[in-house]
Amino acid sequence: MKLQVLLPLMLFGLLTVIAIIVPASEGIAVNRTQQLTLQRATSMDQIVQRAETAVAADDASGLERYLERFAETYGEAAMVVDSEGQVVSSVGGLELDPQVASLVLAASRTVPQRSISTIYPWSDDTHLVAEPFANGASAASGAVVLEVNQTEAKAQITGWWALVALAGLLLLLLLFAASQFWTSWVLRPVRALDAAANALAEQREPDLAAATGPLELRRLSSSFARMSRGVEDALEQQRGFVAEASHQLRNPLAAIRLRIDALPRDEAEEAALEAVGGDLDRLEHVVDRMLVLADAEHRATAEASGRRTGFADGAAREHLTSAAMLTAPHEERFREEGMRLRFDGDEEIRVACRKSDLEEIVETMLDNARKYAGEGASVTIRFAAAPSSGWSAAVPGEGEPDGPLDGRSQPPEAFEAFAAFEIDGPRAVLEISDDGPGVDEDELAQLGTRFWRSPSHRSLPGTGLGLAIVGELARANRATVDYDRAPEGGLRARISLVRTW
Repeated sequence: MKLQVLLPLMLFGLLTVIAIIVPASEGIAVNRTQQLTLQRATSMDQIVQRAETAVAADDASGLERYLERFAETYGEAAMVVDSEGQVVSSVGGLELDPQVASLVLAASRTVPQRSISTIYPWSDDTHLVAEPFANGASAASGAVVLEVNQTEAKAQITGWWALVALAGLLLLLLLFAASQFWTSWVLRPVRALDAAANALAEQREPDLAAATGPLELRRLSSSFARMSRGVEDALEQQRGFVAEASHQLRNPLAAIRLRIDALPRDEAEEAALEAVGGDLDRLEHVVDRMLVLADAEHRATAEASGRRTGFADGAAREHLTSAAMLTAPHEERFREEGMRLRFDGDEEIRVACRKSDLEEIVETMLDNARKYAGEGASVTIRFAAAPSSGWSAAVPGEGEPDGPLDGRSQPPEAFEAFAAFEIDGPRAVLEISDDGPGVDEDELAQLGTRFWRSPSHRSLPGTGLGLAIVGELARANRATVDYDRAPEGGLRARISLVRTW
């Protein structure tokens, strides 16, 4: 938009500068030409007087001496021709060629050729003028031809034109600076609105306090600020409602469970009561996950807006970790369930992420893999600085022990895209992949949507909130999450974390 505003201003400014410098340049050329014309008219009168005397007395010696002094002074050639067409005197090498003869003929008919065309930097170096002399008679007794040297006048005009062009350029630069200032001032509220809209979309607090500019745009900024505060209040109320509702549901659910557990049972009612208990378990799990999601979303919003309060402000924001450290708490459980969990690489990296958040992200992703990858599946955790170096591409075959792979072999395909994560400083990438069935390609974009579950997984236990919680926890730590197909065939999740060294 700035270009659309600035371009017409600069176009009008350029036309204005041209409208000023063109007439000024023309005036300089005309004025200098007139000065030269007047100077040579005076010289021509002196030559004409001496030519009349020389022709009348039939003695050209005095005329020749004057013409020689004139040529030495001005460096210009001159010629005097009588009425018979004979050269009376000549200096400077001027010859009676057809052009000179034409001027002499016109002058002998009392049509003097005194005018000098306007001199420009590209004009000729010389210009011929002619004037008749009569010697007291009505008919012309001859003509004087003068070759005017325009070199000095051209140099002066060129110099003045250069100064005018420089002044025009400075004026244009001044207009450009003024246009830039004017455009920036006019569009400042627009830029502030754009930044505020992006901040609102990213759930950050918009800042419109310093917005200046035209009154109408300032009013628009004020209206947008009121709207954004309303949206923020509505979102905060919504988040608060979810957290409070989830929290308030805990007590009724606990009371219902106590009542069910206290009911007398017989064999006919045992199955029904167990089904109710299972439903209560699911409901309690959903409530717990909603509380976790509400807390993660609150902290993510606080991080994005800069309002770090409570846990978001007090917890350590950096810690040292590795793939081995993230894998160790879960190995035994995977082994008990007949699945394989292994890690790739043993590099320790310090990341700008709360330890509890990263552990919860890993636990949620591994819990998904346990439920959906299938019995006997293998899950791999890789963790490396981006771009990667020193990671093994090998996938252990059947019978190979779990544990770290060869850290000195070639980097795997999975880490070739690590350079894409190099945003906002150095990054580290945590990758969790499995060799299960995964999800369909058209379902990858749905991962992370609240309460969304793949149709092929709806028969399995779950709430559809796990990956949504992962996304909010990542956002609370300035991390990003990406899902795609793993080379092994299952689901692969990449979490890009800010690396502190």
